[in-house]
Amino acid sequence: MNRKQRRAHEKQAGKEATENLAEKISLFQSLPDLCLTCEKPYDKKSKEMAKTWSVVVRDEKSVRLYCPDCWKMANNLIEDWKKEIENARE
Repeated sequence: MNRKQRRAHEKQAGKEATENLAEKISLFQSLPDLCLTCEKPYDKKSKEMAKTWSVVVRDEKSVRLYCPDCWKMANNLIEDWKKEIENARE
């Protein structure tokens, strides 16, 4: 790859990264104000909540928000299901 090609590649990669970041930032505008499961209120200005709450984006239309308690409960259910499936195979 020569210098001209390398620069063009880096420029294109920079544009794609910028567009990707812009898409993700725009999704935060559609962030709900409540936990999807238990409907606890979410403060968008709280750094602590931003660090502990979980956001799931399946497609560009659905942004789901879960509090730490509901997220932990869901992960525990998934682990239990995995264990049941493994035990059923044995």
